[in-house]
Amino acid sequence: MSRGHRVVIAAVAGLVAGTLVLGVGGRLAMRAIAYTEPAPPRFTGLGTLQVLGAGAAWGAVTGPALLVLDGLRARWHWATGLVFGAVVLGLAALVVGSVLGFGGRIVAPPAFIILSAVVFPILFLAHGVMVNLLVRRWQRPDAAAPSSGTAV
Repeated sequence: MSRGHRVVIAAVAGLVAGTLVLGVGGRLAMRAIAYTEPAPPRFTGLGTLQVLGAGAAWGAVTGPALLVLDGLRARWHWATGLVFGAVVLGLAALVVGSVLGFGGRIVAPPAFIILSAVVFPILFLAHGVMVNLLVRRWQRPDAAAPSSGTAV
């Protein structure tokens, strides 16, 4: 299987997992965490589409990064998804930190912060596991590739 084909598979796996785990899961988590507020915010269809799109985009961009862990996948396939999820979580933390500014102050109730600190890392780890499982399922071994000989 060519490197380009493997990158495409990883990107599509990231897109699917990002949409389902980070998008849908993230929106459900936001809804649950919103109940810690005295007056829960309104959730709109446009906001939901934005969260789904952000999850899909983040997954598609980070999915190919799984290929860096190919050596680990060959040996410890069960742990690769968790390691990948932790790497993606770290990247997300850097992005959020740069957007908020490290000197910025987040004003939120303690329950909101604690639930967010627990739920969202779990979503990123689940995303990493799902991308790894999808890539393993969709990649075919090189033995299944058509032969390079010509048909007679």
